[in-house]
Amino acid sequence: MDQHENPASLDDGRFGNGLAALVKSLRWAFGIMLGIIVLLLIYFVSFGGYFSVEPQQAVVVLRFGKVVDCLTSGGHWYIPYPVHQIVRIQTNQQFLTIELGAQASETAQTALIPGRDRYLLTGDANIVHTSWNIGYRVTDPVKYYTKLTTPAKPVVNGKAEPDTVEKDGDGFSGTRGPQTLLKALFTQILLEVTASSKVDEILSSGQSAYNEKVLSQFSAAVNQLDCGIEIVSVTLNRVAPPDATKQAFEDVTASGNTRDTLRNEARAYEISVRNDTMAKKAEILADAETYRKQVVSVVRAESTYFEGINKEYQKSPETILMALYTSALSDALKELDGNKFILGTAGEVRKQLRIKLNPETKKPVADKEEKEKSDGSRN
Repeated sequence: MDQHENPASLDDGRFGNGLAALVKSLRWAFGIMLGIIVLLLIYFVSFGGYFSVEPQQAVVVLRFGKVVDCLTSGGHWYIPYPVHQIVRIQTNQQFLTIELGAQASETAQTALIPGRDRYLLTGDANIVHTSWNIGYRVTDPVKYYTKLTTPAKPVVNGKAEPDTVEKDGDGFSGTRGPQTLLKALFTQILLEVTASSKVDEILSSGQSAYNEKVLSQFSAAVNQLDCGIEIVSVTLNRVAPPDATKQAFEDVTASGNTRDTLRNEARAYEISVRNDTMAKKAEILADAETYRKQVVSVVRAESTYFEGINKEYQKSPETILMALYTSALSDALKELDGNKFILGTAGEVRKQLRIKLNPETKKPVADKEEKEKSDGSRN
């Protein structure tokens, strides 16, 4: 290095090169960032706002928190958040299980409260436990979203929150949302219907009617709310008395089954006896009708015969009487063995009657042939 060279000029050259390199790097970084921003803007105004509606779903579109559209199929594009927000709501059939089973409070000394202590009180002051399965579906997504979802937390991962847990100032923890509403409403209807029914109807004979009554009233209550939900089915999965009285109810049920069995057997026997009686009655009536026809036929024949004899009698009384007498006597003598003689009294001509006493009996032909053979041998 030259001893006369200025050191300040050397420092300015060295720092100038570094500053130039820094500026160049910053320009490259700014360009890259600008490119990223441009790409993000392109994505934001193109693909970022595109979405498709999946099967068995509905999409509610919000613009600054206000519902502007409801989509049920196809692909769509809206300016993304924070301008627009989409909420996906399931429209297929969903199920909700409600258990009103036994709790430890059954054996407590304090009074039980229906519903809270998970039991039902019947109209004749009996306790029953039930298990239900409720099927429902969303028919109006807009009403469902505006009336049943929670305003504070309406969307989680693009889907409407069904139920949320909230706490008040006193530390009480509870839930709110569609399922919570349905559970509360169904419990209220179930308490009312059970309180108007008897335990025997719920446990045995009237169980189907009990189920239908709960379904009818619960569907009517949900329709009255007009919240975009339709009740598809309400199924009673299980119903039973408390464990402490279960054996007594089983004995009563067994007695009722035995009674029904005996009653059915008695009805079957009644039907069998009635059928046999009707068959015998029909047989007797048929025999009587046949006998009546036979008697009428015989009487008519005798009547015709009598009328014919009567006409002939009017013409010649003595001849008809003698013919009738001879016919009757001939019929009577047919039953007798030996020689028979009929003496007539008609006419004025004198007749002789000769009777041979002790007539020689006729020998059989076989004896006569043997006698002739013996005579021929002698000759």
